[in-house]
Amino acid sequence: MTGVEIAVGYVCAYLVSKARRAGRQADAEVDRVVDSGMERVHDLVSGALGDDRALELAEEQAQSGEVSERTRRRLTDAVDEAAESDTVFADALREAIDQLQEAAEASGAVIATGDGIAIGGNVSLRAESGSAAALRMGDVSLGNPPVPGSHQT
Repeated sequence: MTGVEIAVGYVCAYLVSKARRAGRQADAEVDRVVDSGMERVHDLVSGALGDDRALELAEEQAQSGEVSERTRRRLTDAVDEAAESDTVFADALREAIDQLQEAAEASGAVIATGDGIAIGGNVSLRAESGSAAALRMGDVSLGNPPVPGSHQT
């Protein structure tokens, strides 16, 4: 099913957000709309998966502030399987994701999960004259690569 990774991202973001707030009520309308949408996606997924271990692990890990990539993959597989075997669930999940994304876009909210970086509004990133530009990248070398084992920068 297209969008399962998005659904899992929203479920994990919802769980982490819920754990961080621990009873604190959102104070802005945008937060309420987005939270409501993420809660709907979570409720659909948890209803379809029941006591699936992948969802339990995601809930446990969310308490520490991050859901591991392995757990996300397990949860993605579980949601994918549920969507393949239940078209009513798949349709409801797709609709909930679409509504959540529309609400987030309309409010200007941006959401990133895991190691993602979210930037709202217009972004321009460019590199000129042999330079490099990136939001996130590992070791970067311009020109000739360093000799293996050397400590050149």
